[in-house]
Amino acid sequence: MMNAVIEKLKSVVMAGASKVHGDVDWKSLLAGEQSADEILSVFQLKDGIKSALFSPRLKSLERYVREVNTRNQNSQMSVIGVFTRHYGDDEVAKALVTAQKDAQTKGAFNTIRQLRKDQLSNWLASEKSVDDVFTLLRLREDGYQALASPKMEVLDDYLKLVIRTYSGKETVLQTLTKGFGGEDKLAKILLFAKDDASTSELAAALQNALLNKWMASKMQPESVLKRLSVDSSLEDTLFGQTLPTLAAFILKYNSRNPSSKASLIGTISAHYGDDVVAKTLFKFRSNDATKDLASSMQIQQFNQWLTSKKSADDVLKLLKINSNEFLEQLSPKLEVLSEYITALKTVNPRENTDVFTVVSNSFGGEGGLARTIVAMMEKLEMYNVDTATYLGTVYQKALFKRWFRNDIEPESIYTKFLKVDAASAGALDIAVVTRYTSYYNKKMAPPPVFTFNDPRR
Repeated sequence: MMNAVIEKLKSVVMAGASKVHGDVDWKSLLAGEQSADEILSVFQLKDGIKSALFSPRLKSLERYVREVNTRNQNSQMSVIGVFTRHYGDDEVAKALVTAQKDAQTKGAFNTIRQLRKDQLSNWLASEKSVDDVFTLLRLREDGYQALASPKMEVLDDYLKLVIRTYSGKETVLQTLTKGFGGEDKLAKILLFAKDDASTSELAAALQNALLNKWMASKMQPESVLKRLSVDSSLEDTLFGQTLPTLAAFILKYNSRNPSSKASLIGTISAHYGDDVVAKTLFKFRSNDATKDLASSMQIQQFNQWLTSKKSADDVLKLLKINSNEFLEQLSPKLEVLSEYITALKTVNPRENTDVFTVVSNSFGGEGGLARTIVAMMEKLEMYNVDTATYLGTVYQKALFKRWFRNDIEPESIYTKFLKVDAASAGALDIAVVTRYTSYYNKKMAPPPVFTFNDPRR
């Protein structure tokens, strides 16, 4: 009896193969005990899943599977299972979608369509979630190219099957968000995908769905920024893949909230701080790769301050300008303040302030400024630093020049600016006067007289 069955099995195999390679354990083959690799070797279907799907030997494999299942009711085999174990879910899924489109005959089309259904049914029977199938299809490894992959069609088909079966409410957006590691990562992938013709349409639709999801959740622009820039520096936010998505959300947000519009620069400044944003933009204006965007954003920042009627004093506070600026050779914050004052004067020609006056006022006047500068300079001099090019020296010279032009004598500095008597002056007050005295004496000294001796006399 067994011999007859084996002979029948041999005829099934030989019907689809010109010859059988190697020794075949027919009893194990009949029992379905051999590996997928061994089974496909017998049927000569190991040359790639694409060729296997159009091979005449595929029919022999189907007949073999039916024969084995007839004799093993408790352990059912499937063609899709054999292919999957050997080639992997992702390769099989991708090949099936492509093969169905390339099928030249109705028979081939129906066979492949059934295999696609079997693959989905197998996943469902083994209680695979849509997220599980995303992982099986290895879509994350494909990056944004996943959107153009036939595997996306398979994922969508399985999602629909799960929804029909369990009355679920899952969406492709939810699956991709989880699969790619969060909304911030998905948003970046969608930006790349929008620039590729093969993925741009789907990417645009998914981005719109993501923006609508945030709108439905009543998220504010700064909340979206936080979600998009998890663990990101301001530099990454400005010049990475965060800005375009945030800008798209703000555009949608403003269209639905015309009475409380947000701005890109306002959202970023609220999150990182005006001072940090201003300093970073100033820095990247000198970089060829970033200067256009940085300059544009800095102008937006100035316009925002102008629109909200910020004075130069207000901006100095926003920039958090303090005594440390005098320890620098170049202070981006002071440069930004200077540029803003220029912008103020352009808008309002009556504006007559200047950086020196604004900075001086922030330290309580010229006396406070003088004390602060000297304190900072003494810090540098403790380490034998040549302070000639430091801002402390620049501002000190400007201050002393102003005093000298106004005929301020050294001894009057105590009462006029430092508001102390010479007798009760502290060390810092004395240092201010000492430095000014040195400057004053040099200015008051008569010019040197040069004599010329004529050797011919």
